[in-house]
Amino acid sequence: MISTVSLPHKQIGATFATGLIFLVVLTLFGTTAMKTAGMEERMSGNLRDRNLALQAAEMTLRYAEQHVRDNDPSTNSPNPIDGVIGFDAVCTNGLCYYGAGVSAPGEPGNPGDPAWVTYCTPDCPIGYVAGTVFNVDGVSYTAPALPTGLPAPTYIIEGIRKMPPGNSVRYYYRITVRALGAKQGTEVQLQEIFRP
Repeated sequence: MISTVSLPHKQIGATFATGLIFLVVLTLFGTTAMKTAGMEERMSGNLRDRNLALQAAEMTLRYAEQHVRDNDPSTNSPNPIDGVIGFDAVCTNGLCYYGAGVSAPGEPGNPGDPAWVTYCTPDCPIGYVAGTVFNVDGVSYTAPALPTGLPAPTYIIEGIRKMPPGNSVRYYYRITVRALGAKQGTEVQLQEIFRP
């Protein structure tokens, strides 16, 4: 009886080629995942910086409100607010008044840059100073410290004088705040109309 022995067929490298294809695909997945993670990290860092600037801007709005409301002569730094006394069209000391019936920059009928860019004199705008104490009817407010690494925000106060029918003069104040983040290019501007 004759037995035949069958020899295995020669491999032509199919396993090697398949393995290389899987390695290339895994490398592409890994590279994409690393790029995505890096981009997400930068995005979250930018969001954090913007949130810090937003917090500083909100703190400055509260600070400016207290500045307007302060009625204790011993704590009048920055300058006290009484109606529109000391307010002028060039925003001296950060206090702006454009006159009765005149629209401010950026309002309908008077488009343009924010007032503090166009009209500010060298001593404008007003800077936020942590630790400043304001007193309103015997209640004191101390400006809190800013988050670490942030430049001090600035603000201007625009006086608005209104004479509603049958009433006496009312004063409103448009407060515009500009806060910067720790990273260059991060900026937040907030604005409100405040009536004490």
